[in-house]
Amino acid sequence: MISVPGIGSGLDINAIVNGLVAAEGDAKTQLLASKRSDTQAEISAFGGLKSILSTSLTPSLTFLKTATNFQSNTLISSDETVFTATSNTGSIPPGVFDIEVRDLAEAHKLLTTGFTDQDTDIGTGTLTISVGASSFDVVIDSSNQTLAGIRSAINDATDNTGVSATIVNVDDGGGGTEAKLILSSNNTGIANAITVTVNDDDLNDTDATGLSAFYYDSADATSPERMTQINAANDAEVYIDGQKVLSASNTVVDAIQGVTITVNKEDTGNVHSLTVARDTATIKANVESFILNYNAFITYTNNVTAFNPENGQVGILLGDATIRSLSNQIRTKMNDAVTGISGQYSTLVDLGITSKSDGTLEIDSTELNTALNNNMDDVAELFSSTNGIAVKLDSVVNEYIKAEGLLDSKSQGLNATVNNINEDLEDLQLTLISLEERLLAQFSALDVLMAQLNSTSSFLTQQFEQIKNINNPSN
Repeated sequence: MISVPGIGSGLDINAIVNGLVAAEGDAKTQLLASKRSDTQAEISAFGGLKSILSTSLTPSLTFLKTATNFQSNTLISSDETVFTATSNTGSIPPGVFDIEVRDLAEAHKLLTTGFTDQDTDIGTGTLTISVGASSFDVVIDSSNQTLAGIRSAINDATDNTGVSATIVNVDDGGGGTEAKLILSSNNTGIANAITVTVNDDDLNDTDATGLSAFYYDSADATSPERMTQINAANDAEVYIDGQKVLSASNTVVDAIQGVTITVNKEDTGNVHSLTVARDTATIKANVESFILNYNAFITYTNNVTAFNPENGQVGILLGDATIRSLSNQIRTKMNDAVTGISGQYSTLVDLGITSKSDGTLEIDSTELNTALNNNMDDVAELFSSTNGIAVKLDSVVNEYIKAEGLLDSKSQGLNATVNNINEDLEDLQLTLISLEERLLAQFSALDVLMAQLNSTSSFLTQQFEQIKNINNPSN
């Protein structure tokens, strides 16, 4: 503000100009600022609405609109120290099965005779190591003919078919130690048994000297094995309802269709139970979560569209067409009967889900449990069929929350309004600055004029006094 005192007029020009500018601009500024604040509050309200729909309600609908989720099962082992079970498919017929674990699958392990230490020279030639029907050759020469060298050659073989070599240093029985090499199959089961044949450079492939110390072929009855079997290759042996099942691993897949059984320990002679049942607890929890999230939506929309007649307070989105349309569509889909289905349930009321006075829902757990336990397929149809509640609701909600959907468009429009208001405020400030300058100029000119008039008035007054004195010399 330019300071211009009223020197000639005696008027407080600054106060006058400030008052005139304020009279012109304050009301408009406050109106625009209030409109901007309200619009920003609307943007925030729509952001909160989208958050509830996308992070809470939509995930609930995603579960309930998927028919296979209603076919999920719970598998209960009567003794998980013996075996556990999981489902590997969406639907398994309910039932109870007797399980007896008579044997675990084990990996084949072989042990060499003892050597002085890992640097002992063994000999040269070629080892052919087989794991089941697969084999690979390991060439042993002067670069790797020690026990440690043979271990590394086996482990590093690029075509190794599933054998690991390890050196152990053990008591030799005479107060010292000796080194032995263990060959272990990487996989359990009889089909993964190890065989070692030798092409020994000493020209004797099965004696106990040179590379022949690694010879092991249980199928060859004519030559003794030079390695000792310390763990036999073994299949898991499980009896299911009295029927024998063998598995190369301790995981038994699809012996009961759709079920994976993991055996943990042998318990020969003891029969345990595996119970397969519909997972009503998980499905009920998801129905309850859906109702909870729906209620959160209703509570939110009630708050932002509320009107309090006692104090006149109104919700920030009261009267907004977008939220009114969304609320009406969702309430309609929730309350409409589902058509084109064969089950006995056509509305949420049939499951014990009813409305309260504020539009939120409450659940009769007894009725819901009865429906889930006795008619799960009908419940699934109510939610996940083509005309199912969850399917229709999800379609409605997606139109609002998807990228460039109805809520994005609404927010973009509101943000554009805020930008326009900001521009209007900037224009108003420029207008007020121009008005201030113009008024100051006018009042300054008036002040100069009044100073001149005051000067003229003083001069004329003096002249009149002189004339008066001339005409009245006695004075």
